[in-house]
Amino acid sequence: MPRVVVFLDLDDTILQTAPKCPPDEPLAPAAFNRAGEVLSFMTRAQQRLLNFWLEQGIVIPVTGRTERALERVAIDFNSWRITHHGAVIRQPDGLLPVWWTSEVRPVLAAARSLLEDYWNRLSADAPSSGYRISRHEIDDCLTYLSVKADDGGATLARLAARLQRKGLPAELALHWNGNNLALMVRGAQKHDAVRRVAEELRREGPIVTLGAGDSLTDLPFMRVCDFALAPRDSQIQNQTWSEYR
Repeated sequence: MPRVVVFLDLDDTILQTAPKCPPDEPLAPAAFNRAGEVLSFMTRAQQRLLNFWLEQGIVIPVTGRTERALERVAIDFNSWRITHHGAVIRQPDGLLPVWWTSEVRPVLAAARSLLEDYWNRLSADAPSSGYRISRHEIDDCLTYLSVKADDGGATLARLAARLQRKGLPAELALHWNGNNLALMVRGAQKHDAVRRVAEELRREGPIVTLGAGDSLTDLPFMRVCDFALAPRDSQIQNQTWSEYR
């Protein structure tokens, strides 16, 4: 029998902050902040679906979270792990695969100067523009830049529009969804990582893959999979399914 492999985006797909949860519904803690406080929750439907997947198949996180942030998610992932928007891939034993050094690291290294340039420019504008910017790295490789704001998305909408208007270098890609914006490296994104991991798993026997995500930027990795799933009222549904009401 083929194994079922679920490539699972986390935030706003299988867990979310309290304001995004249905009112008057029992919730389970799902992720914590650095202080150990509950930051995100799962609904009963999300818990049941996740438990079914964990019992019946292999669940692999595909997330923009860093590895440290993934550790604060209350889900026992025991297979491959894809973090940093796809730039970091860990084997079940926790090691980077050999091909990460030969295939992914050079892509990140080639784009580093471009990300550094955006880091400098966006950092200079952050105090007056009302956003916060962070940089994320692994093994001296700059993986992506993340930008956050606390005004419901208006600040990041303006920033995303400005970046798109000016145009990004061909080596970089933009992720924007609500209060999260990231500048990523093409060739080291979620769909690249899913394709590589699926190839590894197929070496062990036949698999059936399911991609689950909520945002438009998840669509490329979901399209790599045999089947795709999007939550109700997600960005994918609201912006692509709205005419089919």
